[in-house]
Amino acid sequence: MNLKGKKVTVLFCMLCMLSLAASGCGLGSAGDETEGSDTPETADTAGQEPADSAEEDVEEPKAVQDNPEGRWHVLAPEVAAAVDADFCGMVYRIEEDTFFIAEEETILDEDGALISSHPSSSVEIPDSDLIEVIFDEDTYFYIRTIQGNGESHEDTDASFSDLEKSGTVEMKGYFEQDVFHAEEIRIVKVS
Repeated sequence: MNLKGKKVTVLFCMLCMLSLAASGCGLGSAGDETEGSDTPETADTAGQEPADSAEEDVEEPKAVQDNPEGRWHVLAPEVAAAVDADFCGMVYRIEEDTFFIAEEETILDEDGALISSHPSSSVEIPDSDLIEVIFDEDTYFYIRTIQGNGESHEDTDASFSDLEKSGTVEMKGYFEQDVFHAEEIRIVKVS
């Protein structure tokens, strides 16, 4: 197997593991404890209802706080710092004053290297799996042209009209009701 095939296999395995982790691997929530649980009851939790302790003691990660009721969440803090973006995707559909992206899965491997994957541009993606991106007149658009296998890059100002279907975008902003509100949109091109 060549090096590219090995990388694809590793990427696929990591995405599978990420999917399993995201689905909880079939484990119940903290409130689903049953009799015979190995968790010892402490004096602090004795006599309290599970809902009380779960709401008071557990701090939600920023991604969940960002869009608590939604399906989509910003990148994990360590990935966001490595990418210098809050969310990444592939432009799937462009409309008059908005566009829709397919999520790009981005993870860090054990060595701290970024591994990204997104659906093929030839795959039909249902509307329910697309993320709407909205922006306003203050949103900063720019093109980052990556050169020499990522060894260097050049940034140039851009606008909404520079977006291309199947192009990659890395954005800063936040989710609100599963719509991404972009404050900065980086259009990524490789030369």
